[in-house]
Amino acid sequence: MQSLSTLRRAIEDAPTNVRLWLLFGQTLLSQGDLTEARQAFERALELAPAEPEARLGVAQVLFRQGNLSEAAVRTQGILQGNSNFAPGHLLMSRIYLAENDPAKATEHYTAARALSKSLADGQLEVELNRQGHRPAPDRIDPDDRPRLPAGYSTEPDDTEWPGQIDCELASREGPSIEQDEFDFVEDEDLGFNIDEFERPKGSFADVAGLDDVKQELLMRLVYPYQYMDLFRAYGKKPGGGVLLYGPPGCGKSLVCRALAGETKAAFYSLRLHQILEMYIGCSEKNLNSLFQMARENAPAIIFIDELDALAGHRGEAKQHPARSVVNQLLMELDGHDGSNEGVLIIAATSAIANVDPAFLRPGRFDRRILVPLPEDTARAEILRMQARNRPVATLDYDALAGMLENYSGADIAQVFEAAADDAL
Repeated sequence: MQSLSTLRRAIEDAPTNVRLWLLFGQTLLSQGDLTEARQAFERALELAPAEPEARLGVAQVLFRQGNLSEAAVRTQGILQGNSNFAPGHLLMSRIYLAENDPAKATEHYTAARALSKSLADGQLEVELNRQGHRPAPDRIDPDDRPRLPAGYSTEPDDTEWPGQIDCELASREGPSIEQDEFDFVEDEDLGFNIDEFERPKGSFADVAGLDDVKQELLMRLVYPYQYMDLFRAYGKKPGGGVLLYGPPGCGKSLVCRALAGETKAAFYSLRLHQILEMYIGCSEKNLNSLFQMARENAPAIIFIDELDALAGHRGEAKQHPARSVVNQLLMELDGHDGSNEGVLIIAATSAIANVDPAFLRPGRFDRRILVPLPEDTARAEILRMQARNRPVATLDYDALAGMLENYSGADIAQVFEAAADDAL
């Protein structure tokens, strides 16, 4: 009941927030309070008469009350105005199944799944299968297939301009190479393959301290999916930009990989040498392709290490290509080629003063978090982590932590490496 009381207080503070009324109605509906749930949905309709979720909420209440005819009429009215409203098809499927029409139920359930793969109903599928009406398997929508970034085409372009060169063919200039040799060269770690991303296996349990950083990252990428309706009610979307700054060796990279492991999100680690190329336009294309792949694989994390090296002050970039790469990165952060919803861009730097101010404005890296040297308790925990799987004697971790004041996590790891060398 705590969630209901919290929602009641929120509605008292924002009585015209439609998303809150919808969330309140769905919570009441899930707890079986049909009368008050309908009142909540009708209040949302008063505020937004065309809101399909509010109209569907009333139909859901009628369905739960056994009034199938009126529920069907209301739901069909929603679908007439918006045939791509997946929750409407799902409710129609349940209504038709309750009316012993499994063929129609299967038709609407298949439509709902085609429009939104997240609307799976295992119990409904079992009942349809039992009656001999197996829903059609999910098909890949052509619009869901990976697409070339905007501005690029598979068709030949006759337009030429000085300095432009095919980025893929550029690496093949010079003497011809046998196919076997060329395959061997490609297998070397000489470039950046945007078609692949990492799935780090770590978790926050592997990171000592940094509780504020962990909480902020969870708020950006985890909680928006766990509490989707609540975040929508407050106009919050998953993703965005977070800049971690502070002394080197304090866990900025580690906590980002731990977040990816914790969430199973696609993880792209971006470094300067992976993006920059000598030919005009190729570096910008690399950046664009990376962000496009992340958007298509959302939820995803793009981690930019040493941001100051890639996003330094443009006034200090004497050569035009360097400035154009910075400008391209700014445009990608703004989502000019598509929404960055579900893509969390985390950057790390040990020299925040060297980052171009344009990156620090709201809408880009608007959340900046200091990652300081670990405190006593964090240093003790790092010591315990480093001592795992090592033949160590009984150690007083708290006393050792006090002796290692102003040591970073990397410094403490090096202490153990040196101790292992001495023991060996």
